[in-house]
Amino acid sequence: MKFAKLDFKILQHLHKMEINKINRWWKGLDVATNFPFIRDRLVECYFWMMGAYFEPHYAVARAFVTKVTCLLSILDDIYDAYGTYEELEMFTKAVQRWDTNCIDQLPDYMKLWYSEALNVYNDMEDLMSKEGKSYRVQLAIEAVYMIFTFCS
Repeated sequence: MKFAKLDFKILQHLHKMEINKINRWWKGLDVATNFPFIRDRLVECYFWMMGAYFEPHYAVARAFVTKVTCLLSILDDIYDAYGTYEELEMFTKAVQRWDTNCIDQLPDYMKLWYSEALNVYNDMEDLMSKEGKSYRVQLAIEAVYMIFTFCS
């Protein structure tokens, strides 16, 4: 029983550190100012990923997928509640290209979302390339591309 309690406390500490790190990333985006129209779903997204990647050694995957899910939640609100048709057409084409050269044509809130999405995927690619698994990030980028192709 002592080991079970100790294991629980260690795991709880790991989860606190993870959510703290993800929360700093979220606050760094200054979501309340830059995206005042969105639903703040950070904790919900983290708990969702806890259900999918519950084992401690999946900490990196949990953090990455939580960030991606949060960005997708913002994206959903951009498309459903805020963006104009013309802005959304430009935005869709820019994301389909997955190129930073397209960013200058977008409104500020879309620029922020797009640059942050690129940053999250680039950070993950750097981390995965150290392990020789960078192909996984490319598959994730292709999944985003497929979402935008399907939606357009």
